[in-house]
Amino acid sequence: METYTGRQRVSGAFKKTFTDQEIQTDRIPAYPIMGQCNAQLIGASIKEFILNPEIFIKAQVAAYERYNPDIVVMQGDLLMEVEAMGNELKFPENSLCISKKVALAEKGKLSSLELIDPHKDGRMPNYLHVLETTGKIISDSIVSSVIAGPWTLAVGLREAEVLLRDAMKDPDYVHELMEFTTQQAIRSGEAVYPLKVGLSYSEAPASCSLISPRIYRSFIFPYHKRLVDHFKEKKVGVGLHICGFATPILEDIVNTGATNLSIDAPSDLAKAAEVCKGKAVLLGNVDTNLFYSGTREQMAQSIKDCLAAASKDSGLILASGCEVPGVAPPEKVDLFMELINELCKS
Repeated sequence: METYTGRQRVSGAFKKTFTDQEIQTDRIPAYPIMGQCNAQLIGASIKEFILNPEIFIKAQVAAYERYNPDIVVMQGDLLMEVEAMGNELKFPENSLCISKKVALAEKGKLSSLELIDPHKDGRMPNYLHVLETTGKIISDSIVSSVIAGPWTLAVGLREAEVLLRDAMKDPDYVHELMEFTTQQAIRSGEAVYPLKVGLSYSEAPASCSLISPRIYRSFIFPYHKRLVDHFKEKKVGVGLHICGFATPILEDIVNTGATNLSIDAPSDLAKAAEVCKGKAVLLGNVDTNLFYSGTREQMAQSIKDCLAAASKDSGLILASGCEVPGVAPPEKVDLFMELINELCKS
């Protein structure tokens, strides 16, 4: 049997979605969303992984060499921009960083907040270096960025509970903030896409696990559409990842024009396949908890459920629903990729 690269498998999924071409490959493309969990492969802490770009690169390359995923997601943290804007962060040794103090604890500070330059400010230059270097090392699979979307940036600057209160009491302020964060998301994307890696935005707090569909449609959708339209004019595709339960807003997300949509395990994959057909490549949505404590039988069943939910002509890329936990045993990722090769043959 002919051997295909990850890049060829992913290309096949895109062509199946957007053209009438039937691209023959050996199996459905697949990957786990991995970042912090890869630190253990090289004996590093998560703190070192986040703060040292050379360790970040080494860990992601080690994961590629061990697991051979079709997409290598450069998943770091989503606080790089807001840290450069004034958030104070805490970096635990073996979990992701958190904000100790946010830049917009006081609403009035928005007027004096400045957009950052990804090439100069904070840890963003390190992240761009990580993307560019890893993209040159790994050629057979797709290397993709993960940067914060407008709503994630707004939540990072203001905190989720406070921002949701703002949406009820001062909607004009939220729109002003979203205008600002959308400009930043565009600026960060402008720095990423010339590096010839995938451009993907994470909107972890934009699902209906945290917000209502009305909040999404009023305060997030217009800015997602503007973001996607900006890059469409440059013929650059944009991916969106939504954590948690997104079923009520799947059609809205697809209507942003995003090239690909990554959804989490709580979302309805069958509905997503239906609304994405011919419009966006669908990625998802194996439960990430299985990468920590799942059995072989449970992992296999989750993969089979995904395959059954998404029709064969949907252009599905099978993936974990969200980032694999930092404490996940590498053997669980080995198992996932082993089952992919066993169960996902074309």
